Amino acid sequence: MIKAVIYDMDGLLIDSEPYWRVAESNVFSRRSSAPSEADFQLMMGRQIKEVIEHWFTIAPWENYSLEETQKEILLEVIRLVKEKGKLLPGVIESFDFFRNKNLSIALASSSPLFLIQELIRHFKIEDQFSVVCSAEFELHGKPNPDVFLTAAKKLFVQPQNCLVLEDSYNGLLAAKAAGMKCIAVPEEFQFAQKRFDIADLKLGNLNELSEEKWTIINQQ
Repeated sequence: MIKAVIYDMDGLLIDSEPYWRVAESNVFSRRSSAPSEADFQLMMGRQIKEVIEHWFTIAPWENYSLEETQKEILLEVIRLVKEKGKLLPGVIESFDFFRNKNLSIALASSSPLFLIQELIRHFKIEDQFSVVCSAEFELHGKPNPDVFLTAAKKLFVQPQNCLVLEDSYNGLLAAKAAGMKCIAVPEEFQFAQKRFDIADLKLGNLNELSEEKWTIINQQ
């Protein structure tokens, strides 16, 4: 039985993924060269420090500083999302859907806590979560399950009683590795990809949540 719901943030609640790509492209191109779309897909859902370290091995630059590069990217993402971003379809309705079932609700993101807090405050959704977790404090980011297991522990709910909502494949892998059920909400161009079929349920957006789908996933 599902007792708690754990949301990802980027690309699931907020349309921030394109702005991460713009910010990373801008910052990396000033240092060496911009990543390709394939590079972004490979690293989607991972910790920002992993993305930076990965790209440095691919296209190294002089005077490397992980901290300075991360800070520059984060400030650029926050600026872009606050200026242009929006909540994705069905987000508020999904909170109400789960709240009406008396489920605990958490947020578990690969983004640094500073960015998470800035954005959930900006979009006025911080009160929706009883627990907020960032993978920056974990030894391993997604696709490892660490951040989801931490969220479950803080919610005092067993992993098998948690439902994760994720847009990325790495996040889906992390949820399954944690022993949790997972609803995948991939980007439109990824929806038909077979790799997402390991999810317990796949939705085009959060507006597709329904009592019928809830009954199916809760009884699996």
